[in-house]
Amino acid sequence: MKKTTIILLLLLSLSIQAQNYTFSNLTNTYSNLTGTTSISNGEIWDDPEYDLVLPFSFTINGNTNSNFKVYDSYIVQQTTGTIFQAVASFATDLIDRGDGGSTSLSPISYKIDGVTGNRIAKIEFKNCGSFNDNSLAMFVNFQIWLYEGTNIIEYRYGPSLVTDSVSFYGGDSGAIIGVSGVDINDNFSNAHFLTGQASNPTLATTDVTITGTPAPNTVYRFTPTTLNTTEISSSSVTLYPNPFNDFILIEGLKSNFSYDIYNVSGKLIQSNQDATSGTLIDTKSFESGIYILKIVSENETIIKKIIKM
Repeated sequence: MKKTTIILLLLLSLSIQAQNYTFSNLTNTYSNLTGTTSISNGEIWDDPEYDLVLPFSFTINGNTNSNFKVYDSYIVQQTTGTIFQAVASFATDLIDRGDGGSTSLSPISYKIDGVTGNRIAKIEFKNCGSFNDNSLAMFVNFQIWLYEGTNIIEYRYGPSLVTDSVSFYGGDSGAIIGVSGVDINDNFSNAHFLTGQASNPTLATTDVTITGTPAPNTVYRFTPTTLNTTEISSSSVTLYPNPFNDFILIEGLKSNFSYDIYNVSGKLIQSNQDATSGTLIDTKSFESGIYILKIVSENETIIKKIIKM
């Protein structure tokens, strides 16, 4: 056996951290931000794309970066890979209520509060209308708070007026709210979305919407935890080969399943939300080292440490 193989096998006993989230539904008085820096710069926006660089690094789903794109209802963390991290505070088709006029009525801005090591990046979406509301009479206010060090994500909701949910949300019951990896084909990975009534939502792993609009002073908090990396095996599932080189074959599951692969830093490397028995995972681009493979099917969750030679 090669020396490098022996070293990799010994390293299997290491604790590998991968990010997961717990959800808390809280209440805190909503206040408009003061002393902000404009993101939209007075533009009357519809489907905007603005750059935002934080003064500190922030980790989402194991991906650490300070560069973000700000859209009309959510922000996306940039990455050099193929999977981006979406921070969806109010994902629906929002628009500036000044649309059709000459003055923006829906500014997007941010400010940084706190001292180095404990700063909070606060992004505010103010007086936003819906593209589906022709009168632009309805509106929402909300903020995204990103906490340095703890990597906690909070969505804070202010005054809103949504009298016709079907119209405001384009036929949906509410907005998509949560945290998820997403690729260029809109495939989600390591997803944490909210479902159920806006007053008492719960976590789901698919791109569902909530029902209704969060009440003023509502705070949805997503707290990062560590994903359980203790190996959970299954007699019905076969992984071959392990250690691997160019591919891994998954066999034995009777129903469709999803899988996520993380590296030793907890960063999501590859994901498939609709795999079947006989799925061949292409691993040619993987660097040599240890990875965590998490498989979720209808009946079980399987976690395996795997090695790239």
